[in-house]
Amino acid sequence: MTNAARITRKLGRLLPLAGGLLLGAALVSGCDDEFFRHDCGDPLAPVEVNSITGDEEVYLYWTPVDEDNVDYFVVYRSSAAYGTYVEIGHTSGVDFLDRDARNGRTYFYAVTSVDYCGHESELSRELVHDTPRPEGFGASVADADGADWRRSAWDFSAYRAVPWDHADADVYFIVADGVPYLVAVDLDTDVQDAGYAGFDDVSWAPGKGWSPSGVVELIPGHVYVVWTRDDHYAKVRVTAVSGGTLRFDWAYQVDRGNPELSPRPPRQSAPASVVPSIRPAA
Repeated sequence: MTNAARITRKLGRLLPLAGGLLLGAALVSGCDDEFFRHDCGDPLAPVEVNSITGDEEVYLYWTPVDEDNVDYFVVYRSSAAYGTYVEIGHTSGVDFLDRDARNGRTYFYAVTSVDYCGHESELSRELVHDTPRPEGFGASVADADGADWRRSAWDFSAYRAVPWDHADADVYFIVADGVPYLVAVDLDTDVQDAGYAGFDDVSWAPGKGWSPSGVVELIPGHVYVVWTRDDHYAKVRVTAVSGGTLRFDWAYQVDRGNPELSPRPPRQSAPASVVPSIRPAA
């Protein structure tokens, strides 16, 4: 039985027969209405739900199924993978920005489809979770073997430039024999080159590929992943290297040990050529 026939039958019980038939005919003739132009019932949840980590926000996107019969999508969030999912918004598009997320907290997301008759699908099947983290753009450090060596290293936890030998330094920048390098400050800090990529393209720390020496050559447009000695994940994307200055964008995961990383690989000491020759005055 079609939706129009169901409504005609229901109205026919409430109104005189003639009035019911006239109203039913009017409903059937209104085929241009969205209600009748789409198939209704049991909509399918979207697939390929993904997230991109932001600073105090999480960007979500997905692929709809039977898009012609979907009126809008509903986005849900939970604090646990199999906890209670609460609606946080809806959209007629295929993406959504959660602006109410907090850095260092892990959120789980699911999306449903709603058809033109108001029927809602089951939650999407992917287990999608994300932990927002701080990020910054246009930061800079100087050559550790140059005059401005006091600003040659980066402290991810405080989002600041420090001397290469500072207790809170994580990585430092140095130019050796004309080649720029990023150097891990100690054997308990790891670094690797993730290659040419957009800032958001590297969203998960790798399980292998760390530099055995803790040294990587710097190339503009490359993203470098850092695993700090106190078990935090970070990344920098080089925007420019010139005149003894490294310019970069950065992100730092304040939630310790997130994402989960593999056991630390064995490390060698950095080559002597990338150890600054300048020492602080006594």
